[in-house]
This record gives sequence, structure tokens and C-alpha cells, in this order.
Amino acid sequence: MLDCYRMCCEGRSRLGDTAYFCLTVLERAAGGRGQAGQHFGIAKPVLNKLGELTDQKGGREARKAKGADSEFTNAERTWLQEVMKAIIRRAAEVAYNPHASQMQITMADLPSLA
Repeated sequence: MLDCYRMCCEGRSRLGDTAYFCLTVLERAAGGRGQAGQHFGIAKPVLNKLGELTDQKGGREARKAKGADSEFTNAERTWLQEVMKAIIRRAAEVAYNPHASQMQITMADLPSLA
């Protein structure tokens, strides 16, 4: 996930692709989106919003054709960048100590989408 995020920061991959890749890594590691939320301590609304934005938006950076007509807003772009940093950090924390108690990452921990 970190390598993919770095490539995005360097302009070598698209934001929607990178954000969705991070979501997919968590889901595959845990056995699904619901399990990913529990395993990594990430609120389901965070994961759902990540999936929604990468599915339905992006404009020129869209991951899917249906998102090509709707650019990410500046707030959404910032949110995606911040959520990727948070979930990459959390995945590393869980890998380091799978039994440690973690504060759940919630929408309140991330920038506003408004």
C-alpha cells in the first residue's frame, strides 16, 4: 500500500486507483469490508465512503467509466489522501502488534467532505 501511495504522490498512479487499491488490500487481508473494519479498527462509514468515492467519482482520474463525468472535489481529494495515510499507518500498526488495542478510525478523525 505504501509503495502504491508513493507512486500516486509522484504522479505515477491515479488517486482513485490508489485509494481503491488500499481498500482492497484491507478487505482481502481480513476477508471482506465488514471484517476489515473490525480487524483494523476502521469504522465502516470510512470504508464505505472510500469505496463510494472510488467507484463513482474521479473525472480524468476515475477508476470506473461511471465516475468520468464527476471530478473529485478538493475536499474529496484531501479526504482520500488523508484516509490513505491513516489506513496505511493502521495496517502497519496491526502488522506490528495484531493484539494491541487501537482507537477506531472514524469519519471524525478525517477532514470534512463538505
